[in-house]
Amino acid sequence: MTSFFSYDDFIEKARAFHGCASPGLMIGASMVELALHSLGRVRHYHALCETTRDLPDAVQLLTPCTTGNGRLHVLDLGRFALTLYRQFDGRGVRVSLDLAGTEGWPHIRRWALGRESSDEKSLVRLEREIRKAGISILSASPVLMKAVFLQEPSQEAMTACIACGEPHPLAAGPLCRACAGHSPYVPRLPAVIVRRMV
Repeated sequence: MTSFFSYDDFIEKARAFHGCASPGLMIGASMVELALHSLGRVRHYHALCETTRDLPDAVQLLTPCTTGNGRLHVLDLGRFALTLYRQFDGRGVRVSLDLAGTEGWPHIRRWALGRESSDEKSLVRLEREIRKAGISILSASPVLMKAVFLQEPSQEAMTACIACGEPHPLAAGPLCRACAGHSPYVPRLPAVIVRRMV
């Protein structure tokens, strides 16, 4: 977990890590703060983000939960919410942006509804509102996680794909998922075309 001395320090670290101090990252910092406070003194916990937008980076900056160590799970439900939960019993706290709580914060409300303006003055007003609102625009509630989220990642048995030769989980069968048709890439170009492109 990264330690920050002030909100401004967090903003600088966020810019370096995320590329900018986006509104979602700033609100995410308050969400993590509220979740940590509500969870209490727990050494080993996991995190679940319900969006891919900004929130996972706030969690990775402010907690020991990362995608790399398997303690940050991202389940894109399209909701701006996160949960911190104890690994051993699945009890945790879910923090979400409370739309009703944004009533007195017009710029935050517009951002939450996807109607944000990109002009400089509006962004400055939005940042000012986020700083002033703090956790007042958030809701927290206790949750119990499903068992699937309580399993520690285990090292799977691996085997070589019969098509490409790369190692992949043995449970997937003789073909890796990419060679079985789930590749995100366009099929390879013929060698002659590749040489011309270089």
